[in-house]
Parts: sequence; structure tokens; C-alpha cells
Amino acid sequence: MSKKKLTTLPNSNQTAGILLVALVSVAVIWGRPTLAQDTQSTPVSIEASVSLEWDQTAGVYTAIGDAVVEQGDKSLAGDEIIARYDTQSAARDLTEVTATGGVIYRTGDSVARGSKIHYVIDTEAYDLSGPGAIVTSPRGTMTAEKTITYTVQDSTRKQVIGIGNAAYRGEDGRIVEGERVVAFLDADSAVETIEAIGNTKVVTPKGIVATADRLDYVAATDRADLFGNVEIIDRDNILRGARAEVEFDKEISRLLSDNSGKRVTGVLTQ
Repeated sequence: MSKKKLTTLPNSNQTAGILLVALVSVAVIWGRPTLAQDTQSTPVSIEASVSLEWDQTAGVYTAIGDAVVEQGDKSLAGDEIIARYDTQSAARDLTEVTATGGVIYRTGDSVARGSKIHYVIDTEAYDLSGPGAIVTSPRGTMTAEKTITYTVQDSTRKQVIGIGNAAYRGEDGRIVEGERVVAFLDADSAVETIEAIGNTKVVTPKGIVATADRLDYVAATDRADLFGNVEIIDRDNILRGARAEVEFDKEISRLLSDNSGKRVTGVLTQ
């Protein structure tokens, strides 16, 4: 099937400028910066196999059928892409961009895949929907069956939230799982802390596995605090208790009681 294609060149017309803003606006993922300062010199290509539509009254751009928006090393693809802008603003400022159906968003070495992505311009937040939502970057990978949400609290504090059988795998191979996993990132998008709730698990590169109802992990100290139905498995050794403090880099585990009278237990082979 032939594709309908629109390629916009720098300063060619007002529509080209708006479409360029559309791509810049969605080009944020896991704290990576938006396009570089030379965006005005880089052409933007938009194509679809069914239709391209600009509704000036509603303030909506719509690309349908294997839709693709590309600029440089960044691209957004889906069955349908919709970009909305403020019709009352002189510059037609974009407010949100949505792609649905087999969504693939690429920016440099980072890739997001899911059934839908919705990006809100003002808050710099996006929601990526599953099933099988996944965001990969050189810093790590987040997967979730329901949604992955990216939010920015300020320039040095960002969050990636996975919901529904979620898992975060760091570049060092460490895995944190839970029904809800929240990774807090610094300005360089490196993980500072991770919070997990519901059927949580930490798996370290050394093979230590710790499970609990809830856990908090701090990357700087490589330590996790675990709460509720804790179980730590280190080779053939098994420790169980209500609470635990685990220093993974030092291979130190502390089992603690919760003052309920229930004893901590351990099966140690060596």
C-alpha cells in the first residue's frame, strides 16, 4: 500500500513549524533531553498509509495507517498519531500528543514499545500502556503489563512508574519486581532509589534473591529494606522474617522481628 508522506523543511511555512514542535514535544523519555539546538536545521518527515489530516478548527493533526514521524535519530510510530494544539495561542502551542496501536518510540539508544503512548506537553509527563509495555535505555529497562508512567518533579527529580507485574532491570543486571515499581532518577537519569509494592522481589547479579510484600532499594548503598513476609535466598541458605535489611554489595543480611512475637528463622548450609 502506498504511503501519504509530508516532509517539512526548515522555515518552509507555519505548518512546518508546528509539526516540528510536535516532534520536539514528544522527544522526551526517561529524562533524556529534547532535541538539540540545531532542530530548526533538521527536516521532519510525517507519513501514513491511509490519511494525513489537519483540523484547524479543533486544533488537531491526525496521521492514520502505519503512521510515522521522524527527525534525525528520533521517531514515533503507531497505527494512528494525533497531535493537539491550543487554537487560542498565536504560535498554536501543542498541548498533547497521542500514538496508538503498535507504538514504537525511538530516541537515540532509548526505545519505548506499547499499545498507546500519551504525552502531555506542559507537565512533560507521558503514559505508555500495555500489555507488554517496555522502555529500554542504556541506564536500564522498565517493563509492565498495565502502564509505564514518566513524570518530572523538577530538573533533578524524575520518576518512572511501572504498574502491573512490573520490573526494573538496571545496567548492572539487578532486577526489582513488584505489582507497582517506582524508580526515582537523578538529573542524568541514573537510578537513585526504587520503591516496590506487592509481590516484590530483588534479584542481584550475585544470585541473591529477596522477596517481600514491600521493599525500598537505595542504589548508592546497594541496600534494600524489606517489609512483610520476607524471604532471602542466597545459594542454599534461606532466611525468613517480618523485616530485613540487606546490603547486597557486602552480602550482609539482617532479619528483624516485628514485635508480634513471631520468630525469625533460617536454614543455613554453609
